[in-house]
This record gives sequence, structure tokens and C-alpha cells, in this order.
Amino acid sequence: MVWVRNPEQEIVRLQEQVHKLEREMLRLRASRRVLLDLVAFQDRQQRLRIGALERENRRLRHRRYNP
Repeated sequence: MVWVRNPEQEIVRLQEQVHKLEREMLRLRASRRVLLDLVAFQDRQQRLRIGALERENRRLRHRRYNP
């Protein structure tokens, strides 16, 4: 157990630490949100590319069998 000489100073120190941790938590949430948005964007782009490739594949197959 740590003995505190001045309880008011310890309260102020702990409050500052709580505020610092709250700011860090907000920063991490924002970073997480940005990363999730990026993953969602990349997923949409990948689905669009796959769809385009599937359409091209169907077009080429149709052309091959029906010249």
C-alpha cells in the first residue's frame, strides 16, 4: 500500500490520469472507426471488381460458344 502525503494532490493526479485515459480512449475509438471504414470501403471495391470479372467471364464464354 502506498501512503499519500497529500490526499488533495493525489486526487488531482488521479483526475488528470483519468482525463488522459479518456482522451486516449476517444483517440483509439476514432482510429478504430477509420480502420473499419477503410475495411468496408475495400470490401465494396473488391465486390465491384469481382462482379465486373464475373460479367466479363460470362461475356467471353457467351462469345466463345456463340461466334
